[in-house]
Amino acid sequence: MFLVPLIANAQSNPKPQTKQQRKAEAKQRAGRAAEREEAAEAGATSTSRLALPFKRGWQYLTNDTSTLAPSMDDTRIYLALAGGRVVCLDRDSGSLRWTADPGGIISAPVAIGESSVYIATLKLADDGSEAGGSLRAVDKATGLTVWVKDQARPLASPLELTANRIYAGSADGSFYALDARNGDVVWKVETQDVVRGRALVTDRAIYFGGDDGALRAVEPDHGQIIWRYQAAGKLLGRPAVDEHAVYFGGGDGYVYSVDSLTGKLRWRSRTGAAIEASPVLVGERVLAASFDNFVYALSRSTGDRIWKRRFENRITSALIVEGDASLVAPLRGDYVAVLLNSDGRRVNLYKLEKDSEIVADPVFSGDTLVLVTSNGLVVAKAGRSVNNPTSTLKK
Repeated sequence: MFLVPLIANAQSNPKPQTKQQRKAEAKQRAGRAAEREEAAEAGATSTSRLALPFKRGWQYLTNDTSTLAPSMDDTRIYLALAGGRVVCLDRDSGSLRWTADPGGIISAPVAIGESSVYIATLKLADDGSEAGGSLRAVDKATGLTVWVKDQARPLASPLELTANRIYAGSADGSFYALDARNGDVVWKVETQDVVRGRALVTDRAIYFGGDDGALRAVEPDHGQIIWRYQAAGKLLGRPAVDEHAVYFGGGDGYVYSVDSLTGKLRWRSRTGAAIEASPVLVGERVLAASFDNFVYALSRSTGDRIWKRRFENRITSALIVEGDASLVAPLRGDYVAVLLNSDGRRVNLYKLEKDSEIVADPVFSGDTLVLVTSNGLVVAKAGRSVNNPTSTLKK
């Protein structure tokens, strides 16, 4: 339920305890529990907006939440539901703006363009088997369909948008550049397995990983391969890049740094389990979350570990960085925690209501935190004081 302390002391139990000893120990346990309840750990301070107290603004109750992350722009929040619907909610009030039912199973988070949002689906046959996929552009204001493009296999990765293109991996083992005006294929790069990794799009290159364990850098205009680096496990998170290197985590439990121009290995650093979350760059550090329940801070130049912090649940989502702190949302946990980038100490803690668990990647923008839970969508605001009353909406 809460963060696990950084250091646990082993204790022996050589003799039966007296009544007074049991009372004293119970008091100590209560004190430790109260300390864990505190948002900030002793001496930890931050100037990040993430360190401000969070208060729930509104929630949208539904039993149909999926594991897909929500999407948010300046005025709306888009939520893909397990039943195949997309709901568009007002960002400030939570009121329903529109719903769309593209049919089938939604296979990627809703992607937000200038005037349209894009919805990828897996189509189902009458017997429940896969029957291809589709990509649909929907008007942001009305939810009405602008165009639909059918595909032989569904798109399997989150969609990345630029001004006129959509980039995504497919269940057919290829990575596609699509025309955002109609969904036509501009180019594709074939791989050896499903491409579920989220792409990083830059002016110089597009970097993406796949289930074949390869990270590829391709030229944006025509999709020509610049280089390819082969890792040992599936690559699902979006890479991070600076002026020298590309950083990514793998299913083999390693964080990698490869030269951005040549793809040659600079270093790799091992964690205790597979990595699905995208790494993030903070100053001279790489922050990465592993299935071993730890968040790691590594040196960008060497990969050496600076600190690590353990949680009680696996972490599959990328850390959200704002200023000198980062937000962590453990999967199936009932809280989010905010850690200092410098040493991993906690500066904030926001708990959900009883019997609620986080089931998808969180989103934070401005002062708004959006969490998909087992009971619906929770929207909280960060600030010194929040005077608006809490509202609850049902589907």
